[in-house]
Amino acid sequence: MTSLYNNSGLAAESASRLERALAEQALGSGDYEGAWDNMIQVLELLGAQPPSQDFDVMFVDTSLELAKISFVLGKGFSELIGHLNKALEAADRLGNQRARAMINLHLGRLYYFGEQRHLAMEVFAKGKAEAEALGDEDIMANASELIGLYFFIQGLIPEAMGYFEEAARGFEFADQGHSGPMWLSYCAAFLGQYHRAIGTLDFYRRLAIDRKDHSLATTLRAVLGIFLVRLKKHREAAYHLSGALQESIQSQNSLAGYFSSGGLAFHHMMEGRLDESRKWMTKTMEVGDKAGLIHQYASPFVLEILFTFHTGGIAPIPGFNFESECQRILNEPNIHLQGVALRLRAMEAMGKNLESMREIEADLVQSERLLERSGDPVQLGKTHIAMARLKLTQGDPASARRYAQRAWKGFSGYGDVFYPDDLLGLLSETSGLAPQDFVREDLLEMFGAMIQDLVPSDNLDELLQRTISATNRFFGAERGGIFWFKAGASGKSPELRAACNLFKSDVDSMAFRSSLSLVFKTYRENQPQVVRNPDGASLHSQVRAMIGVPFEVEGEVKGVLYHDNSYVNDCFDRFVPAQLARMAGSLSRYIGHVLQFSRKMEEKTSGWLSRMGRLDEKEIIAKDKAMLTVLDQADRIAGTDSTVLILGETGVGKELLARRIHGGSVRSEHPLVVVDPTTIPESLVESELFGHEKGAFTGADRQKAGRIELAHNGTLFIDEVGEIPLSIQVKLLRALQEKTITRVGGAKTISCNFRLIAATNRSLADEVAQGRFREDLYYRLNVIPILLPPLRERGRDVLELARHMLARFAGKYNRHDLELSKENVASLLAYSWPGNVREMENMMERAVLLAVDDQLALNLPASLSSRAASNPFEGNPSLEEVQRRYIAYILEKTNGKISGQGGAAEILGMKRTSLYNRMKKLGMR
Repeated sequence: MTSLYNNSGLAAESASRLERALAEQALGSGDYEGAWDNMIQVLELLGAQPPSQDFDVMFVDTSLELAKISFVLGKGFSELIGHLNKALEAADRLGNQRARAMINLHLGRLYYFGEQRHLAMEVFAKGKAEAEALGDEDIMANASELIGLYFFIQGLIPEAMGYFEEAARGFEFADQGHSGPMWLSYCAAFLGQYHRAIGTLDFYRRLAIDRKDHSLATTLRAVLGIFLVRLKKHREAAYHLSGALQESIQSQNSLAGYFSSGGLAFHHMMEGRLDESRKWMTKTMEVGDKAGLIHQYASPFVLEILFTFHTGGIAPIPGFNFESECQRILNEPNIHLQGVALRLRAMEAMGKNLESMREIEADLVQSERLLERSGDPVQLGKTHIAMARLKLTQGDPASARRYAQRAWKGFSGYGDVFYPDDLLGLLSETSGLAPQDFVREDLLEMFGAMIQDLVPSDNLDELLQRTISATNRFFGAERGGIFWFKAGASGKSPELRAACNLFKSDVDSMAFRSSLSLVFKTYRENQPQVVRNPDGASLHSQVRAMIGVPFEVEGEVKGVLYHDNSYVNDCFDRFVPAQLARMAGSLSRYIGHVLQFSRKMEEKTSGWLSRMGRLDEKEIIAKDKAMLTVLDQADRIAGTDSTVLILGETGVGKELLARRIHGGSVRSEHPLVVVDPTTIPESLVESELFGHEKGAFTGADRQKAGRIELAHNGTLFIDEVGEIPLSIQVKLLRALQEKTITRVGGAKTISCNFRLIAATNRSLADEVAQGRFREDLYYRLNVIPILLPPLRERGRDVLELARHMLARFAGKYNRHDLELSKENVASLLAYSWPGNVREMENMMERAVLLAVDDQLALNLPASLSSRAASNPFEGNPSLEEVQRRYIAYILEKTNGKISGQGGAAEILGMKRTSLYNRMKKLGMR
């Protein structure tokens, strides 16, 4: 391809930009393989040229993007190291500290997977320090997955968990951090939350499939199979592992192939087929060697396989045996794997009686200490089992019982999976209880403690979200939801107020009907319900077990706590009805108290709400697939507190989308404060945003709270954020970072807890390049960008909107005889709608008002370009229409640019605010 470019006479820069554009196009269609090939071409083309600023910028950006894609595809790791090291040099030449931090973090991951673990730790630490020194939300969000891996490879699972949760949110809401969900599931499993791990994998796998990210979906499926093996769900595990292996071969996904073949080795080992297990483990190492994943594994099951081979008389795999792996791990920084290796070494010694009891006990004590620090209760429980056996050998049954009981509790409700049958007697000897009762006696106390430990909040939705996450872990469920019934709406579908691994689209699907029936039954009978479906067990993730727990508010059943599991049908059996009823009572009291507190806070802020007004109930009409995707993304991010940047042309409905996001957020009971800098004189923008003290400037005869201050606990929507003057952008950035402001002329720092939604019809990246917008503020705003398509790209939505507006205005002006004719439909579909939805709204209202008899005259103009080239006065337009046409023509010429040099305001000889006001009057804004 490179030679083809040279032969065609294209310069390296042009060729590189063409390849990068092809890569972006491939990414947009989900073709990661194609994007990978194009980006390799870019790097080869640029790498052969002398350094220049433009080449360095493109090389750095492409290298970082390729690093993400390579891990999604599971390929090209060795090749990528060379490119990233060149990118590091380019970043130094550019002085780009952000890129340098990310490159070092990516290199750390590659060195780790390439078995250069000490170098990995050094480079990881450097990249982490560089990212933390920059410290803004954007860099920390982008780095979260890689910083999480830095802690993960040290075996510090709780520390890693927080970063991977952030990375998984980035993937869910902004399509970033593609490996975050996989690492998050590993952390959940290593913390003993296996059903959360499975629910996480299932949730993000479905999301990846929806996004056509099939490589990631295959990798997640392989990891799902591994966890099912761990839970002894062998039939389901074999189904997913075999399926993932076939998918990995078809897509050439080495990482997924590595995981799935290793999982099959684990599966055969757990089933007792050691020779077959050895064959699959050998294949796993071959796959890993080709991909540069030399002897890399994160899970203790690999060591357990090698231990079983070693003690079971199976010939060791050359260069990969139990003794050499133990020695390597004990010399590396992963305390999680070290704890496992020490226990297995002690167990080997106990079996052979080759070591003194003191040395065996020392290994187990050290294993216990390391596993406590790593946070893995299951592996810690296994060490306690080994301790119990040692104490029995030493003739100390009392100590053996204590270790056995600690192991059972540590298995986090999975005692039937991990606890050995031959030691069950140690559990009942002291308490006189069966193992099941040994667990049940503490369940109520645990549930009460969990509810009380929830971080208090005066916001009910925020509390419900925390509650569902906590109860999902407590019940050992894969997913769950809190369903809220409105007063007098018992026959209507309840509202999903909070969810864990459950989409609203799941609730609306046919597959959820039996679950919804359980929710209704629980609500109507006001009794906990547990349903098992042993025969409905399926390889296709059908629900096997469901639980519903009602809760009351002020003596009335208000909602249902719902959880389910797709792989285990007895997971809720340990909860007897009496316990569930008492748990429901605890939950009801807690939610009732918080609701009362929330209402008191509501009364205090009612003045603000009345001043700012409630949300506009105007509906967003959409059936077009692209628009529905945008709305789905908006609904998903609504429940988060992330900054949102809405992009799109004038009139596409950016404020309406902002209202929808606010309405679906935990801040919806607080104000949505709208500020449009285009309607404010530049000299007053600072005062309008931040407020002012009395006497701060001429005319400031009273104290005034700014828009940011009024948005406290609510949402601030800044329309046309690109119009904020540079001098004020730094203050807005500080307010975003610190959540505090100081009024103009004041000295007092005021706390303002607000969420920011910004909108613009400009390319802020271009504005940054031209020096008209701060780069650091751009990074803070561009956390979750949403692009609203123009009306001309929304297909049949044009007719849906037109009919909706016609019905609204016909009802308003009592013209119910009006309807769209075939000619009207043809005109609507042919028109380009430069003013988008707002133009249509004004046009339809005018058409209704001017309609004669039942004839609707739309009088749509021809396209702007053709009109300007022929006769701009065609059709004898009114003076108002001439102004509208000419302003639209100028905007088309300036690509929507209004202010600044070469903008529409300069060409028209108008002030920026005057032009905006004229456009608003003409129905163009």
